[in-house]
Amino acid sequence: MPPRRLDAPTPHPAEGEPPASGSRPGIPALWGTPGPQPEPPQQGGHAKIRRGQSIAGYKRPELVEIVGHIAEREPDLTDEQIVELVTRLLGCPEDEALLVGARLRYAVEAYREST
Repeated sequence: MPPRRLDAPTPHPAEGEPPASGSRPGIPALWGTPGPQPEPPQQGGHAKIRRGQSIAGYKRPELVEIVGHIAEREPDLTDEQIVELVTRLLGCPEDEALLVGARLRYAVEAYREST
């Protein structure tokens, strides 16, 4: 019997036949068996700065937490100075400058509202 093509429809089990245990229907494993589901991020941890990563990789709460740490350490800074400092710390790609600024201004505003 020739190997089944990856783009071929998944055969449905005969009626009354239980699905294979541990398999995810409709998702073929290209190299071996599928691994475990990814674990959700743990709550209560500190936001981690990952230099050079796209701003899209940061969730809003992470950005608010990072901005909050800077604002607490440097209470004399204005909102714009905090945005500039965090922008330099994150080191996001230059082509994302407008998006970085917008997301960080939102994070500063959210932080100010929460305090």
